[in-house]
Amino acid sequence: MLSLDDAYAAALDGGVCVEHPAAPRLIRLTGPQRVWFLQNTVTADVEGVAPGEWVESCLLDEKGRVFAYFFVGVSPDEIFIADNPAYGPRLAEWFASRRFRTKVDIEPLDVKRFTCIGGNVPSSGFVSDPPRFGRTFGDLAACDEFTDALQADAPFELYDVLRIEAGFGRYGVDYDERTLPQEAGLSHTLSVEKGCYVGQETVARIHFRGHVNRALRTLRFDGPVEVGSDLTYRDELVGRVTSSVVSPRFGPIGIGMVRVEPVEGAILRVGDVDATLGPVPEGTKVKAS
Repeated sequence: MLSLDDAYAAALDGGVCVEHPAAPRLIRLTGPQRVWFLQNTVTADVEGVAPGEWVESCLLDEKGRVFAYFFVGVSPDEIFIADNPAYGPRLAEWFASRRFRTKVDIEPLDVKRFTCIGGNVPSSGFVSDPPRFGRTFGDLAACDEFTDALQADAPFELYDVLRIEAGFGRYGVDYDERTLPQEAGLSHTLSVEKGCYVGQETVARIHFRGHVNRALRTLRFDGPVEVGSDLTYRDELVGRVTSSVVSPRFGPIGIGMVRVEPVEGAILRVGDVDATLGPVPEGTKVKAS
């Protein structure tokens, strides 16, 4: 197993692979109404996803808060949902409890999840054997693969460093079921044009008439800080640190749930440490100044 520094250098050069610490649940949907079922429950426009592609999506509760965030990969005969161990089995159970007479079969699968970063991994598309989601990880190509056939050569800490550099929040760490998707930087997962789905009323209200007051934002510190620390701006509490690591390239960095009023580049304080604030995530609806 490589050290963090060596794994980081390898990700920028030849590529590495990390194993997620718990076996996430992969959910397989089959049956003639599988697309129709998801189209009426999740936030993404699943009908617009071609076979061999994938889309990010959320499942919301009735108040429009994030119940789950996941990838949806579409193949000609089945759909795969990349679940998150933070939920336990609840996402598959939720789907199963609400299919009623819909012609869809929902099968949870326990399989290891690896993320391969850098090198020649595919950065787009979806394949189903084994399930694999190609994506970008900041400025690096990445591929999430669900299989028992791979072996990690880098610590999972590398994944956390790179996702924080890229400003990706993590469910159960940076946001949870009390958070609106617009606050979690997930506005891009929300369709405001398709038909009804759970939580759509709140999504539409914020999109057309409202705004959010806080959002996940990146932070660069001039010294190490603890997760959970308060963030202040001009002696006023404006947020809290939700993730904090030391990047081999950028030094101490983090993510915080922060009010939207301080502009990008504002200097916040975490005790005696300065924190340079990143932008509000693209697509986040904020109050006009």
